[in-house]
Amino acid sequence: MRLATRVKATLTALALLSACFYTDTEIYSVDPVADDPPEVSVVTNLDTLDNPKVNDSLEVIYEASIVDGELYFVDAVVSDQTIHFSDTTHGSFWIYPYQSEKTELDTLYMDFYYSSNTNTLADVTGYEALTTSLKYAIDFSEEVLK
Repeated sequence: MRLATRVKATLTALALLSACFYTDTEIYSVDPVADDPPEVSVVTNLDTLDNPKVNDSLEVIYEASIVDGELYFVDAVVSDQTIHFSDTTHGSFWIYPYQSEKTELDTLYMDFYYSSNTNTLADVTGYEALTTSLKYAIDFSEEVLK
């Protein structure tokens, strides 16, 4: 009787233990169905200006429109230095002369990161993004007032 109880307990334990182990012989695959990529348009006040001068400061105003997508963040960089970081689709920031390492023309890069709509796990959790980049020449030369 004791032996029968031991055998039953052992078999039960073995049955339960096999349920706790993961084997990589089973493949769990899924084919995500991607949506259309978002339509993105960005408008800034620098679009119509040719090499705007900073002088003492320069305001940059932007508005991003993302149809069927979500903006993650905006990153504005001058001379490898981030001068603006935001998660809003519209806003403004100021550029000052000390933010550039150059005394003539420098470049403002604005990168807009937004959802890719691939429906992969990375996209759903916000770790996969598409980028729209804008580039503007900014004049940091100092004017001598007479």
